[in-house]
Amino acid sequence: MFDFDDLKDSISDFTQKKPLLVAIICIVVFLFFAGLIILMIQTTPVKKTEFKEAEPFTQDAPVLIPDSPDIEKEYYPNRITENQWSKEEINKWFTYPEEETMKELEKANDKIADDITGAAP
Repeated sequence: MFDFDDLKDSISDFTQKKPLLVAIICIVVFLFFAGLIILMIQTTPVKKTEFKEAEPFTQDAPVLIPDSPDIEKEYYPNRITENQWSKEEINKWFTYPEEETMKELEKANDKIADDITGAAP
């Protein structure tokens, strides 16, 4: 059987006796592997990527809505909109702001206007 302790001792003795030679050997081995890696990278064939040409957009094309839980079933990609809301739509979608909220908004807007015009003569 091979004795690894003897090998370890002989390598230790060699590195202590000739440290310059060990450093040169390490540099040569490093450069060899670096060159090998660079050679492998340079010689690998380049993969060609193919791009599909985009189909020209036409306004008459139907809208394709993907099936997903994020899109509601009542989603319409295009629709005819009315000029005015009906009373039912107003009650359903519009909420009147509270008086306190309106006063806070007015104060914030006044502050912004004062900051902008405060330094003006």
